[in-house]
Amino acid sequence: MGVELPKSTRETSELVKAGVVGAVLLPVVAVLGRFMSDTGIGDAICSGGLECLIPLIGTAYAVATALAWGALVLLGVRPAWIVALGGSAATVVLFLTITGVTPESHFLVYVLAAALCFVFVAWLSGRFRRQPQE
Repeated sequence: MGVELPKSTRETSELVKAGVVGAVLLPVVAVLGRFMSDTGIGDAICSGGLECLIPLIGTAYAVATALAWGALVLLGVRPAWIVALGGSAATVVLFLTITGVTPESHFLVYVLAAALCFVFVAWLSGRFRRQPQE
């Protein structure tokens, strides 16, 4: 009953939504990590020391990825689970690559990289999605 958007407009809309969710991913990880360390949840994961940083960040990243999946579902990006998991995995790879090349990069560089990873995975998943028969 609503207005049907042309296919290219729908695809662009999904890409923009995926990019916004990707851009929010790393700030959410930072907030969740801070929350977990301040409330003592981090102590339940590990007893202390620098070796506890990886499980804490990993847990915060997993929760943020689940939240990203939920946001993508609510925003109508399909397939949301592929975009969330693929975008998060691509973000980790690009994060490690950027850190290896230029270790003193600004946080906004990582946020932009995460947004681009989510856009790329959304675009790629749209290419392989089954098209309805007309």
